[in-house]
Amino acid sequence: MNIHVTDQAVDWFMDEMDLEQGDAVRFFPKYGGTCSFQKGFSIGMAIGSTEEPEVETEKKGIAFQVDEKDVWFFGEKDLYIGLKDGEVEYSDQPVE
Repeated sequence: MNIHVTDQAVDWFMDEMDLEQGDAVRFFPKYGGTCSFQKGFSIGMAIGSTEEPEVETEKKGIAFQVDEKDVWFFGEKDLYIGLKDGEVEYSDQPVE
């Protein structure tokens, strides 16, 4: 599994969440909602590093992470994060 974040999405996180270089955003499964990874779940996010980062990518000085206990949710799929209509979108396919 890898995390792919577009430059536009990084800018959104920095602006909307008031992030600075050196900050981290972690992604985790959240019960309820819909997504392309698991039925009945959606993707949650929080500012801060994971306890045990299993997957991590850094862009513009911001770390994007998934903890080892949450990797099951994504399976063998990559996490793609982009902007669509001005909002962050998560997918198992590139966001255009």
